[in-house]
Amino acid sequence: MSVFDRLFGRARRVTEDSATVELSVPRGPALLAGNVQGVGARERQEDSFAICNISDPDALARQGLFAVVADGMGGMDSGNEASEAAVDSMVRLFRGLLEEGDVPQQLREGVLAASDGIFQRFQGRSGTTVVAVRILGAELHWLSVGDSAIFLKRGECVFQLNREHTCLNDLYLRELEQEPIQKERAEQDEDARRLTAFVGMDRLDRADQSLRPWHLQPGDVVLLCSDGISGVLTVPELKEAMSVPPDEGCRLLETMVAEKALPAQDNYTGVLIAYQFKQTGERGL
Repeated sequence: MSVFDRLFGRARRVTEDSATVELSVPRGPALLAGNVQGVGARERQEDSFAICNISDPDALARQGLFAVVADGMGGMDSGNEASEAAVDSMVRLFRGLLEEGDVPQQLREGVLAASDGIFQRFQGRSGTTVVAVRILGAELHWLSVGDSAIFLKRGECVFQLNREHTCLNDLYLRELEQEPIQKERAEQDEDARRLTAFVGMDRLDRADQSLRPWHLQPGDVVLLCSDGISGVLTVPELKEAMSVPPDEGCRLLETMVAEKALPAQDNYTGVLIAYQFKQTGERGL
């Protein structure tokens, strides 16, 4: 799924919390989070994910919420181990973030270091995508490497925050220089879905990320997912799942993926996070 197509409208579970939790923080943000994960038509699960601090109001207020999804590459060795290692590294990075420092720079340096570690461990025989978000107060920082996705729903619009590292996006850009422009020519290229960057490659030197914090608004919903979801469901389907509370939305994502009944359905993982500002004692979403 390309950024052009998604602009509008993998396995072990590594998480501290498996259930959706509603938090009530005095005069602060209320966050709801849910998750879904499935094997699809594959023999094993190679996705991993983590959600940190969702059930700890003190840690949430002090450190914020952190969520990460990693999609181990099935065409390489030990994709599940690579995704688990990436998630572990990103969680350690989150725990050590220095607020007085440059958060985007720390996130970038952290994912590049994680990639170097995975390359040294597997010698280029394995790799994984990574998408991650940190929400502190109303500020959202995000980062991605590979073709997993981060979506934001604001009002009636759903758009993708990150640009996927695929040959297809590079081919789209190349088409802009052609006459006439033929989108189909790019999509039919045999290398269109090949990744141009992933965690675990030799000398990873790029990561797509926010350079400034995104300021969340009440009612905003964030979805992190592997391409078992983003490459299968349409924007209207994603919007439907992002329009209900996260636990319900995650069940809906799973139902919609199952209804596609794709014979080659990939592993799928999704994390939904809803932001709702409220006062103590008020009900949330």
